[in-house]
Amino acid sequence: MTGKWITFEGIGGSGKTTQLNLLYNYLKNHSIEVILTKEPGGTVIGEKLRGILVNDLDIHLEKLSELFLFEADRHETIKKIVEPNVKAGKFVISDRGIDGSIAYQGFGRGLDIEMIHYLTSLATGTKKPDLTILIDVDPEVAQQRIASRSNVDIDKFDLEKLQFQANVRKGFLYMAEQEPKRVLILDGSVSSEELHQKIVNVIKCFSEDLDIL
Repeated sequence: MTGKWITFEGIGGSGKTTQLNLLYNYLKNHSIEVILTKEPGGTVIGEKLRGILVNDLDIHLEKLSELFLFEADRHETIKKIVEPNVKAGKFVISDRGIDGSIAYQGFGRGLDIEMIHYLTSLATGTKKPDLTILIDVDPEVAQQRIASRSNVDIDKFDLEKLQFQANVRKGFLYMAEQEPKRVLILDGSVSSEELHQKIVNVIKCFSEDLDIL
């Protein structure tokens, strides 16, 4: 089987993590070799960076510092998880990927887009996901979903204001417009079950190597 790298994107509250886990379990149940990872936090070093970038609400980074740490995490993930597993013919499914920096640090924080592209290119060795599933949802709906979560499931980006979330959404849609063959937009307002079935159908069409009933 030919290995593939698939990323899931979307603003906080879009349902991407739920859908990623549903797809992971589906593939596992159909005897497909699949690796689950995330940005940040997919490696030992990445998990430490995740604490700084996402979980510790008392740490407030400068914009560039935030970007550099995300890129450092991304480089670790590419070298230690994505490249070796794709080479081994496995599916690597990631909770967030290269588009997150454009959306969050670019459109959200206001950093230069071309600079972000350059740094991401360095971090990944120009490697891009074979497929990115962008789960799109209105920021107000997403915030309502986040408000219903327990505090342990809320990170510092979830706490940003509505305008920030709207800007981040624009960033993801911008990337989908720039790379329509890679980034697929799916409506995140439908039921979880309906969305999961759509994603399964997408994966079936995406990889002819998969013999999934």
